[in-house]
Amino acid sequence: MAIKIYADAVSNLFKTILEDKKLDIKIMNVHLRIEDDEYLCYDGIDNIDEFSKIYYQAVADKKKIGTSLVTPGDYEEAFRKEVEAGNKVVCFTMAQGISGTYQSACLARDDINLEKGETVVEVIDCMTAGFGEGLQAIHAYELAQQGKTFEEIVKECEEFKHYVKSDFTVDDIQYLIKTGRVGKTLARFVNFLNVKILLKRSNKSSIAFAGTARGKANAIKELAKKCVESINKDLPQIVYITHCNVIEDAEKLKKMLNEGGVENVEIYDYDFVSGTHIGPGSLAVFYVSNNWY
Repeated sequence: MAIKIYADAVSNLFKTILEDKKLDIKIMNVHLRIEDDEYLCYDGIDNIDEFSKIYYQAVADKKKIGTSLVTPGDYEEAFRKEVEAGNKVVCFTMAQGISGTYQSACLARDDINLEKGETVVEVIDCMTAGFGEGLQAIHAYELAQQGKTFEEIVKECEEFKHYVKSDFTVDDIQYLIKTGRVGKTLARFVNFLNVKILLKRSNKSSIAFAGTARGKANAIKELAKKCVESINKDLPQIVYITHCNVIEDAEKLKKMLNEGGVENVEIYDYDFVSGTHIGPGSLAVFYVSNNWY
């Protein structure tokens, strides 16, 4: 019996990342659509950097963009194969407050557990998205490699998720307002000249307002400052920066983090699913803090 770790395509765990880090984490694919062209995220995308430029330009050009939820049937098919092979499954999904993916996974979990008469599948609402979810899935995989039991992994991951920080800034808040990811009350800040919105994961499994900054440069400074101040310095970890076609901003943020004593930083393109809802120009940082969120 093995413990298999699953995450959805919003985890930012691109195939190349999993291969480079030698992580046996299973990713539930999501379909992306640009006008009439459909892409399988992530198995159907080979060059992530190149596709990112195309995709976020299409979003900026207001082309017809679509993403699909992972269905209960998709989850059940994947889970059932693992269980029939004698394995147990710990599955991470993006925050239930911003997507129905969690509910889809839970429906599949409940059916299989009921059928088996015991808990062989567990689903964890990661309470965030992007590499915030990916960080938690990686942690679970490492626990499994250490020989932790199924129950120990679930318990520790339910605790661990409260320490994972997801802080980001967006170029245009209208993307989040349009898709209902934040309340319309935030729209008033758009009227202020050159003000950038700072956002964070909410303890209610959604997105929360974290403040404003005058201009992009100051927004990046605020992201770096918060990370340097609250990161768990006693825990060996990688800090992940992701961006929606603004690699220069990502490099600036990395430099500030390095100058603040945060040395182990990696930069990746922002996952395309949640990136659709925050828009081009967005920048995020994900890490483990030293305090309960």
